[in-house]
Amino acid sequence: MRVAVAAAVVAALALAGCGAGKTTTTTVTSTVTSTRTVTVQQPSGSRALGAQDTRYFGQIVSITQVDPKRDLLVLKPEFFLVGVTANVVNAQQQGTQCAPLSCPGVPDDHLVVPAGAQKLTFVLPAKTTGTVLTTGDRVNSQPTTVTAAQLAALVAARRRRN
Repeated sequence: MRVAVAAAVVAALALAGCGAGKTTTTTVTSTVTSTRTVTVQQPSGSRALGAQDTRYFGQIVSITQVDPKRDLLVLKPEFFLVGVTANVVNAQQQGTQCAPLSCPGVPDDHLVVPAGAQKLTFVLPAKTTGTVLTTGDRVNSQPTTVTAAQLAALVAARRRRN
């Protein structure tokens, strides 16, 4: 039945086109959308990207214990710049104009600049360990692992001296 109706419609269109002396072309387009969901398992040995991989550079403003398991660490962020970036910023700070690739190098191959006035606050779990540089000069500094409590004591001692 459907075949007969379709044939009649095609014949009618063909005859209508012939009667007017014009050729009529009918194009039928059909679109098929296919959705495929793929689930990828992350290998158990690899680390997921996220906050645990973020590193901040700056001066510790304070560490305050909020309960036996957590402290709050407040950091004044700074940019640790190297290479062309450090050279261009250093020239700008000195009021010198230079093409980025021809700016003179900075002392010690790095430049530290404030990242803004906004201080950042982080939760510091009591079990956290970190690395600090010990000794008085930059050249002979040694990395030393400290706990969150030891870091808080170092920050408090520094604040008392200043």
